Amino acid sequence: MMSTNSRFTSDQGVLLMQYLARGLFATLAVIYFHNTEQFFFSAPKATPWLLFIAYVGIQLILLFWRPANADAFSSALDLVTLGIVMLFDAGNPPPTMALLFVAVLSNGMLHGLKRFLIMLLGAEVVLAIVLPIRLSYAPVADSSASLFLVAALTACMLYFGLMIWRNQVLARAALEATWRDPDTDFISREALVSTAGWLVPLHDRISSPLTLALVEHHDLPLLADRVAQRIRRSDVAARYDDTHLALLLPCTATAAAEQLLNDLRDRHPGLRAAVMTLTDGDAALEQALGHLQSTMARTREDDDHWLAHAAPMH
Repeated sequence: MMSTNSRFTSDQGVLLMQYLARGLFATLAVIYFHNTEQFFFSAPKATPWLLFIAYVGIQLILLFWRPANADAFSSALDLVTLGIVMLFDAGNPPPTMALLFVAVLSNGMLHGLKRFLIMLLGAEVVLAIVLPIRLSYAPVADSSASLFLVAALTACMLYFGLMIWRNQVLARAALEATWRDPDTDFISREALVSTAGWLVPLHDRISSPLTLALVEHHDLPLLADRVAQRIRRSDVAARYDDTHLALLLPCTATAAAEQLLNDLRDRHPGLRAAVMTLTDGDAALEQALGHLQSTMARTREDDDHWLAHAAPMH
C-alpha cells in the first residue's frame, strides 16, 4: 500500500496520471465525433481519429522525452487541440467546450493558482478566436446558447480559482501553525520532535553532552521572552504543551544547564524544572522528553524542590 501511494504521489506518477486523463478525454471526444452525423465544418470522417493519434502521440513523446518546459508545451497543446476540436463540433453550444475548462481546472489543482490563471487566460484567448468563427455561421438562438455557456463556465472557473487560492492560504496557515507557536514564538512540539531528533546521535558521536530541560511556569509567554534572551543561537527552545517549555542545550553539561535554570528561577518565582543530560545516543527525543515530563511530578514550587534531575534512561 505504501509503495503504491509513493508511486502515485511521485512526480513521475503525477505525469502518468495526467497522460492517462488526457488519453481518456481524447478517447471520449473521438467516440463523440464517431457517433456524430456531421461536423460543424466539412471535413473527412477520419479527421477526429487523425487528431487523436497526433495529440496522444505528441503527449506521449513529451511524457518520456521531458524537454525543458514540457508541462507548458503539454498545456499549450491541450488548448490548441481543443480549439481545433471545437471548430469541428456540430453541437450548439459545443459540448467539447467543457473539456477546455477541464484542462484549466486540472492544471490549477496540480500546479497551483498561477498556472490556473495562465490556463484560464489561454482558454479565453482560444474562445475569443474560435467562437467568433462559429457564431458567424450559427443562427442567433444557437449563438446565445454558446455565449451563455461560455459565461457560465468562466464564472465557475473564477469560483474554483478563488477556492484554490483559499486552500493555498489555509495550507500555509496550517503549516505555520504546525511549526510556530503563536504564544511563545518558539517552534511547536511537533516541529521539535520531527526535526531535532538528529541532535541526540550527533552529540553521542562527537562525545559532547546534550542536556534537555522542561520548564513550567504559570505565565508561559513571559517566561518565553526571558528564555529567548538567555539562550544561545545553538540552543533549541520549543512549546512542549500548555504549561511547559522544552529546552535542548547542545554541548552543555548538567551544571551549566542548572545555572541557566537558576537564573530563570530568580526572575520568575514559582518556576519548576526537570533536567537531564543524555548519555544514550540511541534514545528517541520524544521518549526522553516524556521521561522528563514524568520527572516533573517530583517538583514543587518551594525553593528546595523546584528542580528535579531525571534518572538516566536505559
